[in-house]
Amino acid sequence: MTGDMIAQCEKACGLVLPAPARELYARSNGGEPDPYVFQNDELDTVVSEFLPLAAESRGTAVQSYRRLVTEKAVVAARFFPFAIDGGGDYFFVDTQTRDGAVYFYRSDSRFDQGLLPLGLDFTGFWAALVAE
Repeated sequence: MTGDMIAQCEKACGLVLPAPARELYARSNGGEPDPYVFQNDELDTVVSEFLPLAAESRGTAVQSYRRLVTEKAVVAARFFPFAIDGGGDYFFVDTQTRDGAVYFYRSDSRFDQGLLPLGLDFTGFWAALVAE
Protein backbone atom coordinates (compact mmCIF):
# COMPACT_ATOMS: atom_id res chain seq x y z
CA MET A 1 0.00 0.00 0.00
CA THR A 2 1.42 3.39 -0.95
CA GLY A 3 1.71 6.46 1.25
CA ASP A 4 -0.91 8.20 -0.93
CA MET A 5 -3.37 5.33 -0.41
CA ILE A 6 -2.81 5.44 3.35
CA ALA A 7 -3.31 9.22 3.33
CA GLN A 8 -6.60 8.79 1.43
CA CYS A 9 -7.85 6.35 4.06
CA GLU A 10 -6.78 8.72 6.83
CA LYS A 11 -8.59 11.58 5.13
CA ALA A 12 -11.73 9.47 4.77
CA CYS A 13 -11.73 8.96 8.56
CA GLY A 14 -10.49 12.42 9.49
CA LEU A 15 -7.44 11.22 11.42
CA VAL A 16 -3.75 10.47 11.07
CA LEU A 17 -2.43 7.06 12.00
CA PRO A 18 0.58 6.84 14.31
CA ALA A 19 3.85 6.23 12.46
CA PRO A 20 4.14 2.54 13.45
CA ALA A 21 0.65 1.83 12.05
CA ARG A 22 1.43 3.71 8.82
CA GLU A 23 4.66 1.71 8.47
CA LEU A 24 2.91 -1.63 8.90
CA TYR A 25 0.19 -0.71 6.41
CA ALA A 26 2.89 0.34 3.93
CA ARG A 27 4.36 -3.17 4.22
CA SER A 28 1.14 -5.17 4.47
CA ASN A 29 -2.45 -4.27 3.73
CA GLY A 30 -3.98 -6.60 6.29
CA GLY A 31 -4.00 -10.36 6.56
CA GLU A 32 -3.84 -13.18 9.08
CA PRO A 33 -1.06 -12.66 11.63
CA ASP A 34 1.29 -15.46 12.60
CA PRO A 35 1.70 -15.81 15.54
CA TYR A 36 -1.82 -14.73 16.45
CA VAL A 37 -2.52 -15.32 20.17
CA PHE A 38 -2.69 -12.36 22.54
CA GLN A 39 -2.55 -12.98 26.28
CA ASN A 40 -2.17 -10.75 29.31
CA ASP A 41 -3.60 -10.74 32.83
CA GLU A 42 -7.02 -9.56 31.63
CA LEU A 43 -7.36 -10.92 28.10
CA ASP A 44 -6.74 -14.19 26.29
CA THR A 45 -7.82 -14.11 22.65
CA VAL A 46 -6.70 -14.66 19.08
CA VAL A 47 -6.12 -12.00 16.46
CA SER A 48 -7.96 -13.51 13.53
CA GLU A 49 -7.35 -10.65 11.10
CA PHE A 50 -5.24 -7.55 10.64
CA LEU A 51 -7.84 -5.41 8.88
CA PRO A 52 -6.88 -4.07 5.45
CA LEU A 53 -7.21 -0.35 4.78
CA ALA A 54 -8.56 -1.06 1.31
CA ALA A 55 -9.97 -4.22 -0.25
CA GLU A 56 -12.44 -5.12 -2.96
CA SER A 57 -13.93 -8.30 -1.59
CA ARG A 58 -13.99 -7.99 2.21
CA GLY A 59 -14.48 -5.58 5.08
CA THR A 60 -11.85 -2.97 5.70
CA ALA A 61 -10.59 -0.99 8.66
CA VAL A 62 -12.08 2.15 7.12
CA GLN A 63 -15.51 0.49 6.79
CA SER A 64 -15.22 -0.73 10.39
CA TYR A 65 -14.29 2.79 11.51
CA ARG A 66 -17.35 4.23 9.81
CA ARG A 67 -19.64 1.59 11.32
CA LEU A 68 -18.20 1.54 14.86
CA VAL A 69 -17.11 5.16 15.32
CA THR A 70 -19.16 7.31 12.96
CA GLU A 71 -22.47 5.41 12.98
CA LYS A 72 -22.59 3.59 16.33
CA ALA A 73 -20.21 5.81 18.34
CA VAL A 74 -18.96 2.87 20.42
CA VAL A 75 -15.60 4.61 20.92
CA ALA A 76 -14.23 8.14 20.50
CA ALA A 77 -13.25 9.32 17.01
CA ARG A 78 -9.52 9.09 17.82
CA PHE A 79 -9.64 5.27 17.99
CA PHE A 80 -9.04 3.36 14.76
CA PRO A 81 -9.90 -0.37 14.43
CA PHE A 82 -6.95 -2.30 13.02
CA ALA A 83 -7.62 -5.92 13.95
CA ILE A 84 -10.42 -8.25 14.97
CA ASP A 85 -10.42 -11.25 17.28
CA GLY A 86 -12.07 -14.64 16.78
CA GLY A 87 -15.24 -13.51 18.55
CA GLY A 88 -15.74 -10.43 16.39
CA ASP A 89 -14.37 -7.90 18.87
CA TYR A 90 -11.93 -5.19 17.81
CA PHE A 91 -8.45 -3.97 18.59
CA PHE A 92 -8.08 -0.19 18.29
CA VAL A 93 -5.08 2.09 18.03
CA ASP A 94 -5.29 5.50 19.70
CA THR A 95 -4.34 7.90 16.91
CA GLN A 96 -3.63 10.70 19.38
CA THR A 97 -0.72 8.86 20.97
CA ARG A 98 2.70 9.05 19.34
CA ASP A 99 3.40 5.32 19.26
CA GLY A 100 -0.23 4.20 19.01
CA ALA A 101 -1.50 2.90 22.33
CA VAL A 102 -3.59 -0.23 21.74
CA TYR A 103 -7.01 -0.99 23.24
CA PHE A 104 -9.40 -3.90 23.01
CA TYR A 105 -13.12 -3.33 22.58
CA ARG A 106 -15.27 -6.11 23.95
CA SER A 107 -18.78 -5.74 22.63
CA ASP A 108 -20.30 -7.09 25.83
CA SER A 109 -18.92 -3.88 27.42
CA ARG A 110 -17.99 -5.44 30.71
CA PHE A 111 -15.10 -2.99 30.83
CA ASP A 112 -15.54 0.75 31.42
CA GLN A 113 -16.96 2.18 28.23
CA GLY A 114 -16.13 -1.08 26.45
CA LEU A 115 -12.41 -0.31 26.04
CA LEU A 116 -9.65 -2.23 27.76
CA PRO A 117 -6.20 -0.58 27.56
CA LEU A 118 -3.62 -3.25 26.80
CA GLY A 119 -0.65 -1.26 28.08
CA LEU A 120 1.18 -1.68 24.78
CA ASP A 121 1.95 0.54 21.85
CA PHE A 122 1.26 -0.59 18.28
CA THR A 123 4.67 -2.17 17.72
CA GLY A 124 4.65 -3.80 21.16
CA PHE A 125 1.23 -5.30 20.50
CA TRP A 126 2.42 -7.19 17.42
CA ALA A 127 5.61 -8.25 19.24
CA ALA A 128 3.50 -9.63 22.12
CA LEU A 129 1.61 -12.13 19.95
CA VAL A 130 2.55 -15.76 20.56
CA ALA A 131 1.92 -19.11 18.90
CA GLU A 132 -0.98 -21.20 20.16
